[in-house]
Amino acid sequence: MFTANQSPDFLFIDTILLAYRLGRVRHEEQKAALLAAARAATDAVSFLSALENFGVGRRTELHRFAGEILAAPLRFRAQYPRVVGLRADGQPAESFLGNQYALFLVEPVLTLKQQDLFFDTYWWFVHNHQTTFVHPGRGTVIGAYATEPRDNASTLPRFEDYLLRLTCHSTQRIRTRFEGFPADIVCAILKRAFM
Repeated sequence: MFTANQSPDFLFIDTILLAYRLGRVRHEEQKAALLAAARAATDAVSFLSALENFGVGRRTELHRFAGEILAAPLRFRAQYPRVVGLRADGQPAESFLGNQYALFLVEPVLTLKQQDLFFDTYWWFVHNHQTTFVHPGRGTVIGAYATEPRDNASTLPRFEDYLLRLTCHSTQRIRTRFEGFPADIVCAILKRAFM
């Protein structure tokens, strides 16, 4: 089981995003099963077993598709780089700051209500918590508008900590807003794309 400081393996993230984007997930129950299996699994075999335990039978199309992805992850990553958050050349994106691509990647694991909550939270944090730095050619750059890959290394872990604290906040107002919010998987998806 993953703790607050761990994220689901990128293999499982690939499976979730590709299954959703390629139309293999047709019901909320299937999406919920994928997320639960990602948290429960430690390897590909236990992921497929967990899918069965959460109601996705071995003979279903989704279970077979997940098995195919887990059997050849590099091939699927190369075939669908943008769907799983990688650039075609395998390098991280320039920066996730101000990048609406984040919502595209995270959207499969969120409900419609959570999508709005995530984007508001995402933008608020980036524009209020990123620091400035001095660029040799451009002088002082405001972090919220920066495009340097190194910005990801400082901002994303802080956003992850912030989001995990929100989901575990003790006040009823915060807990209600973020109840069921898959912070660990959201952060794993962002790391896949931007780190």
